[in-house]
Amino acid sequence: MHGLAKDYTGKVDCKVVKHDEGDSQDRIKRYGLDIHGMVVTDAADKVLWSESGHKQTRDGIDAALKKLLGS
Repeated sequence: MHGLAKDYTGKVDCKVVKHDEGDSQDRIKRYGLDIHGMVVTDAADKVLWSESGHKQTRDGIDAALKKLLGS
C-alpha cells in the first residue's frame, strides 16, 4: 500500500486503517468486507472498487487504480 501511495501522489489519497481501531468495524460492515480488504472510494465515500480478504496483489490494485483514473 505504501508503495502505491507514492506512485499515485497527487492522484489519490491513500489511508491504511487497522481493523481494530476507531470505527473500523463499522467501515468493514459498510463496505461489505471481511476483516481485511481494500476499498477505493470517491470524495463522497461511494465505493468505486473493493476487494475483500487478503487476495489483493500489487498488480491487481495498480490495474484497478489505472482503470479508475482512466490512465
